Amino acid sequence: MDRFPDFECPVKSGYNLTFSCNGQGLILKGQREITCQSNGEWSSPFPKCEVSEKCGPPPDVNDADTIEITKKEYNTGERVEYSCFIKYTLDLRPSFSRYLTCVQGEWRGNIRCLKPCTVTVEEMERRGLEFAYVNLQNMFVPHDDHITFMCKRGKVLGGVPLRPQCNDGVMTLPACV
Repeated sequence: MDRFPDFECPVKSGYNLTFSCNGQGLILKGQREITCQSNGEWSSPFPKCEVSEKCGPPPDVNDADTIEITKKEYNTGERVEYSCFIKYTLDLRPSFSRYLTCVQGEWRGNIRCLKPCTVTVEEMERRGLEFAYVNLQNMFVPHDDHITFMCKRGKVLGGVPLRPQCNDGVMTLPACV
């Protein structure tokens, strides 16, 4: 775009102008098409051609890594997929995703990995618990999963149910007395 028509429409009402940028690495900022309105003004300001900014390597994300080898430079629109570490759960609720996208030199998107819960033999001893179905030394429970306990022989449940749920690394353990 080298020349612009006058701000007032030099053409009849309803006339459309379509813009594009000539040259590699240029992007159009603004409306691609504008119309001469009956009041003699254009429907939108004239767009501009700007140099597309590239992104550097994708950022580190807590408890996750990219699933492919990363590059030094990314163009606008390119995205990178992440995967959570073993035992962590990818949060896919609205506003979160498995991708970050390069937009005008900036990485955009939200990735969140939910922590697993850990249950140790020592905690179970203090609370008079044992696993109902498995006999392990330590147990990792992924986010949102349940684990079933039972009271040790001679102990009685007090309070919290014997099947608690893990919520982002936090689980309220029952106690048997």
